[in-house]
Amino acid sequence: MLANEATGDHIPDESQPLSLPRSLPFSLIALLLATPSQAAEVQFEGAYRARARVFDTLSLDRELADSEGMSAYVQHRLWLRPRFILSDQAAVFLDFKGLDNVVWGNRSTVGTSVVPGAPPTYQSELTAPVTDPTSTESDGTKALQDFTLWRAWGQVHTGIGDFSFGRMPLHWGTGLWLNDGISVTPHFADSGDSADRIQWDYRVIDQFTVRLAIDVEAENFLNSVDDTTAFNAALAYDTETVSAGMYGQLQHTVSGGEDAGKFNLFTADAYADIELGKLRATTEVVGQFGAGDYTEDYEDITVSAIGAILRATLDLNPIVLQVEGGLATGDGANDQAQHTFSFDEDYSVGLMIFEQPMPTLAATLGSVENGNRSLDAALSGTAVSNAMYLKPTIRRTLLDGLDVRASWLGARIAKLPDSQIGRESYGMEFQVGADYNAIDHVDFGFTMGTFLPGTYYTNLDDENYPEFTAPAFGAQLSTRIHF
Repeated sequence: MLANEATGDHIPDESQPLSLPRSLPFSLIALLLATPSQAAEVQFEGAYRARARVFDTLSLDRELADSEGMSAYVQHRLWLRPRFILSDQAAVFLDFKGLDNVVWGNRSTVGTSVVPGAPPTYQSELTAPVTDPTSTESDGTKALQDFTLWRAWGQVHTGIGDFSFGRMPLHWGTGLWLNDGISVTPHFADSGDSADRIQWDYRVIDQFTVRLAIDVEAENFLNSVDDTTAFNAALAYDTETVSAGMYGQLQHTVSGGEDAGKFNLFTADAYADIELGKLRATTEVVGQFGAGDYTEDYEDITVSAIGAILRATLDLNPIVLQVEGGLATGDGANDQAQHTFSFDEDYSVGLMIFEQPMPTLAATLGSVENGNRSLDAALSGTAVSNAMYLKPTIRRTLLDGLDVRASWLGARIAKLPDSQIGRESYGMEFQVGADYNAIDHVDFGFTMGTFLPGTYYTNLDDENYPEFTAPAFGAQLSTRIHF
């Protein structure tokens, strides 16, 4: 589990990729495909995904004047990882993204995510270049590049361990906290965590791996001169039937300016995956504890939040039964003591709930940038946050490579202010779907579902939007070619 993180097999990172002129991607691809000198070996890994989605309606009210109605679109996503194996001891890895979640027929734009009510705690998400300085649109904005160097890092094997350095993917356990945006639920993943890191891994007695790392995390979180550094330590145990580990991280943030503030956040993560014959149990528990000043407007902040999942899978070939439960703590008061935990946005449990912002309304002034959508009224967002959920699933193999599945997802608020008593339920989502992977290097995923809004939406007391009671229907068909 842990020993392969730097290679991206289980654990990656993300940061601000380098900006490339439009003419360079083609030259760079030609260079990568050229025959390397010095007997260097080039290996490629990657995938292209085309994902079609249709929803009716994420507004949860078909009578509103600004109801979105039916929305339908198709998205690209290309990921390419060349590995330059220079010798038995040295290698260089690159991650590229192309047309990342760009809608068919549109140009690249800045992606939008929303997690209402989540505190401004740090996310390990270094992003791609925001603009292409060589191209300016008529409206004064600049288009994003369609092909981006996302990550780049080197790895050296020595007698005292493996050393990795550069902009690396971050991943740990189930992806609940650190998620590379590649390894888990690839038909739903949209982002990916990274950091500029120096990392040391050492294998002990075959099954144990020790890791130490220092990260330079995403800058400009608070203002133009803030600085965040993270110190990491991990211990992992890995066999054919048991994977388990402990991960600790201390993030230290210093905000600049005349009234410089300091904030420390400690994260502890325990993960285990155990196979006992036909039964498999997986769990991950994350605790975040911090204190300090974000800025002069956010002083004496304390953080105490917990996120956890527990999953049990019983394989009764050709039927598989699975039950997953999850918890992300929340806040009952708006004060300096913050208790809201948010899962990584790439940890997906629903087709609509915790995956699509709801309610989503039609934008007053539509544009390519906002996709004709307004999130001003959104009550829930793109990540599990301040929630408890339960998701039982039944899966059956019909043919070689073809599985069908059905699931139910129910969720409620973890902590609700006393002033909002009576709005405890997010609602429930029914899903059916199929997965097909009988063709080499190709897999298909189809999911359709119905979301029935709970009292968190239906009992909203707002003079503009008194209630959101209409069910939402959705479907997703994703085709992925991987190598």
